[in-house]
Amino acid sequence: TETEAESSAGMRNVEEEVLRLIGNRRDWISKYNVMLTLIRNPKAPVGVVLPLINRLTLRDLKGLKDDKGVQQVVRETARRVYLTRTQKT
Repeated sequence: TETEAESSAGMRNVEEEVLRLIGNRRDWISKYNVMLTLIRNPKAPVGVVLPLINRLTLRDLKGLKDDKGVQQVVRETARRVYLTRTQKT
């Protein structure tokens, strides 16, 4: 269920393959909380996380760009998207 997917996406001791499966299920990723929880998980595969960063709100991007708990590639991408969006306005 979506609730189980959200809680599994937030677990740091879950297998990477489980996180990949959650990221590939369109019906689960369409829920913002599941997507955000998956992005903030440091064990989530980068290939699954990076395309989702564009869907985050500006507030969540701001928090993610400085979050030391995620992979550096995710932080840098969030910072880049954040700067692009803030310069447009």
